[in-house]
Amino acid sequence: MALKKLVYIILFLFIASSSSALEIKGTIDLSEQWQPKVFLALLNSPNDIFVASPDFIIAETFINPDGSFEINTQSVPDDERFYRLYLVQGDNASVEFSSTQNKNYFHLLLNRQSEIVLNATTRNNSLQVTALNGSDDTKAIFDFDEKFQEQSSELSGQLPKAQSTFLSQELETFIHSVVADANNPYVGIYALYHIEDKETDFLRNSDFYFNFQKRLEDELPVTPYTEAYSELLDELIGFREFVCEMPGVQPKWKDWLMLIEAIIILILIIVLIAAYRQLKKMRNRENDPANNQKPLYEALTLKQQEILGLLADGKTNKEIAQELFVELSTVKTHINNIYRQLGVSTRKEAVDFHNSVKSHD
Repeated sequence: MALKKLVYIILFLFIASSSSALEIKGTIDLSEQWQPKVFLALLNSPNDIFVASPDFIIAETFINPDGSFEINTQSVPDDERFYRLYLVQGDNASVEFSSTQNKNYFHLLLNRQSEIVLNATTRNNSLQVTALNGSDDTKAIFDFDEKFQEQSSELSGQLPKAQSTFLSQELETFIHSVVADANNPYVGIYALYHIEDKETDFLRNSDFYFNFQKRLEDELPVTPYTEAYSELLDELIGFREFVCEMPGVQPKWKDWLMLIEAIIILILIIVLIAAYRQLKKMRNRENDPANNQKPLYEALTLKQQEILGLLADGKTNKEIAQELFVELSTVKTHINNIYRQLGVSTRKEAVDFHNSVKSHD
């Protein structure tokens, strides 16, 4: 008798476990342009987060006139997976992936035992969840989506290059923080796959990607998502090796960086050469002022020598113009030419040059 009871208990537990089903129900305040039908899609890979296909659909149901609906299905894996619940408008059966708030879907993180109750609305031409019970992990995904949407919207439109770069880096920093702080690594996977330029991000933050892989292998060693992430990491490693081994093939940002570095080096070389030449001129004047300065002075025109003498007498440009009966602009032009020919840059240097030459006459 005891054995018979044990068999019944085991049979009951087996039937109960095998009859467990994913259940999603609630109400949706539906506007007229929306079809009264809700679709549930299973995403077997994190790569499918931004991919839509009729092949992903595992369940669909009509929305009742009072807005209520219920999905109950056993055709789902036992472990946690990403799901997409979505509506469609008119004859358009596509999923609207958008950086704006106007979208017709949301994502959930569920398993076969999950029981979700939610309330949603389609106001402002967008499917929005107003209340959800039954999955803290899905709430974490909703929180991420809301903040990601806010920061992504700041990148829309025409922005200056510097501002766009700053906002993109801020967005990646936010995603990194969510991945690092997520209690459930599945939430971390969901956030990480929202990084648009993973190749560049990996080049800058490879340790971040490797550390997350270790966490996945420790906590989720055998799942399709862990396998997909390992494949992604292999691709990123291959990209990094390709960039390092093939200097002629660089990502655009690296090409620009190398160009800027080359320009800076060229400018520094020009500045050093100019400084060396100036220093050499100064040393030549100090070592042999008579032999080096007098030819420069004699190369000046008589008018320039006369103006230089008036400068040495302390005359202003205006006084020189009045004394020589010429325009003030003409005097300034002569003075600039004198500076250039003598290799000086100030009035004092020109006067010192004049006095040095005259002291050797």
